[in-house]
Amino acid sequence: MATHFIFTRKQRSSALLLVFNAGVALVLYGAAHRYLPNLTSDSTALNELFDVLDIAIWFIEATLLGLALWFWCEDKEIRVCVSSTKLSYFDPTFGDISWQVNIDDITQLKQISDTRQHISNFIVLKSGENKQLMYHNYRGFNRHAFFEALATANPNIILPDNPNRYKIQRPSWAKRIRKKFGLKD
Repeated sequence: MATHFIFTRKQRSSALLLVFNAGVALVLYGAAHRYLPNLTSDSTALNELFDVLDIAIWFIEATLLGLALWFWCEDKEIRVCVSSTKLSYFDPTFGDISWQVNIDDITQLKQISDTRQHISNFIVLKSGENKQLMYHNYRGFNRHAFFEALATANPNIILPDNPNRYKIQRPSWAKRIRKKFGLKD
């Protein structure tokens, strides 16, 4: 059984990113206190804003650092693997999502973005079942290599033309309006 693609990442890299974000939030909080008073003369609005910021910053910091600590201590491994017979996926980030499918059962890989820019990636199986992949969240995930591995393992899989382009999915009412005005979907 040949392995065509493998991606692994430990959760500690996410923990470091969260600590960095907590630092950036503190810098922005300090900059707001330092520079906003020079930009406005409306002290009432500024005081109301700072009242909210002074409370919110601690919730933001606690959330970011709490998640960072949780990821650091848990340190599970995210893993995506394409072999000649199986596609396996494990993402422990929120709920230990784990599944494995036979490569021959895969008909299509869909990348969809809705009008709110919510991105979804699905493996469509012959049975009609969809399996979600969350690789858009993974720093360093090589989509081109992943798509090539799927095509090598099963050339019948329908893949998007461009790994970095998502098909926009619009609600039915928006499709009717676009059609009414002669716009392409």
